[in-house]
Amino acid sequence: MLPSESYLDTSTIIAVVSTAVLVYTQWSNLPEWVFKGEYEGDGNKTGGIGNGDKDANDDFATPSAVMNKLLEMMEIVGKVSEKVIPAATSDRTRSATTTDTTSAAADSDSMTQVQMVAACYSLIHLYRELHAKDPDYRDKLYDDDRKDDDVRLDEMKELAEYLEYAHWAYESSHSVISRNCRVAGLDLIRHDTATEPGRVGHFVALNHREKIAIIGLKGTSTISDVLTDLIAIPKEHCGCHFHDEIFAAPSKNPSASEKVTEIMCVHEGIFTAAIWVADSLQPMIENLLVPLQYKLVICGHSLGAGTACLLGLELRSRIPTFRKNYTDLRVLAFAPPPVVSYAASRVCAPFVTSVVNNSDVVPRCSVSNLVVMSKLFYRANERLEANGMSLDSFSSLKKYYDEHSIIDDELLITGEELGAFFHETHAAPENDTGSLFVPGRVIVLFDKGANDNNEMGGIVTDCGMKQLRQIEFSLTLIADHFVKGYRTSISKLIHQLESTI
Repeated sequence: MLPSESYLDTSTIIAVVSTAVLVYTQWSNLPEWVFKGEYEGDGNKTGGIGNGDKDANDDFATPSAVMNKLLEMMEIVGKVSEKVIPAATSDRTRSATTTDTTSAAADSDSMTQVQMVAACYSLIHLYRELHAKDPDYRDKLYDDDRKDDDVRLDEMKELAEYLEYAHWAYESSHSVISRNCRVAGLDLIRHDTATEPGRVGHFVALNHREKIAIIGLKGTSTISDVLTDLIAIPKEHCGCHFHDEIFAAPSKNPSASEKVTEIMCVHEGIFTAAIWVADSLQPMIENLLVPLQYKLVICGHSLGAGTACLLGLELRSRIPTFRKNYTDLRVLAFAPPPVVSYAASRVCAPFVTSVVNNSDVVPRCSVSNLVVMSKLFYRANERLEANGMSLDSFSSLKKYYDEHSIIDDELLITGEELGAFFHETHAAPENDTGSLFVPGRVIVLFDKGANDNNEMGGIVTDCGMKQLRQIEFSLTLIADHFVKGYRTSISKLIHQLESTI
């Protein structure tokens, strides 16, 4: 008989069993694509393709390939951080004569997680104070970026309709989407529930009465979708017919930035998904829909919106019929992430409409925006330390709490200083060659602040809008991204426009 000291006590047994169950559960719930890429008997890696044929998804076919892409992405973020203007990083470096950007980036990286969280909340509080001081503060910033007439009622009603189609794309059940289509007078002819990184679920439905084919693309809902989102490496792509005069956006006074070459930069992960969808749908579009003279409308939300934009660009390049006018193929994108370079975004404006709701963080999640945000965190942290709110003692913690418990005129950073900061850190969009932007013509919906009257504002602008080139600190920056938030804002604006008729 073993000594009593060697017996396993009850807590150890429970811990071992619980750990085993947890590991088994997590392993069982891993997405199927993780297990693909095994070596078969002939020694060739399948990469999840099976028949050895290469498709657009091969670069993301295995976990190791995805990890390599993520590491490459992080390396790019690091390089961009080093290029941020040092004069804009802090009050201290602004007065210095050094131009060592690497040192400035290292200073920013030296912030602790607690300091970063404190700075983030301070900036949210700052925006609330700026709004309290001038309820029209945010409205003025948005109106300054107005590039066209106000939004139209008929267009908002169309957006409301296609937002629902974009929402359907999240549904994994074929029978549910089929039923939705029947109720709406549509025929469902294709439904694909893709799960791997670099692929996006989608459906195709036909409106026979109006001869419109609708392609709905699924947004982010799985870990695989998240990985596709994260691989935001700007990748050069050729062959989108940007040299074609028919393709270029019409302009009375074309600037140098609108004289686009046929090369553009795209979001690699989402572009891979768009190419895969294009390869899948092109035969059906060319051999069925085009001969039957169906117009094509591509829609999506979030990841689906970014894929819709790049899919539209790719199909317009591959199929000459779609280059004859701007009505045979259109894209309606809700909450798209930045997916194309500035010049490419401008020239696709006639057939791509992107919609951004309030402070939605996703359309603002470009690499350059995130780097500038980190510099603003550093600026806020410096001000907190200078004002005795460094969170390194009980007294500084109490002062931080007291200052952030009230709304007053004592601003951590003034509105003028904030504007100067963004002016210093952002290059002119046409010169920001390393960044990606929201594509096409952009409709921005925003809550009007004056008197808290619960009214919506709506402006037509483009990807160079200042408010889209910065993270807008708000407690609703996540909630504003959901389909529900877009549905509410669009419905509210429709109601307002109808009441003015």
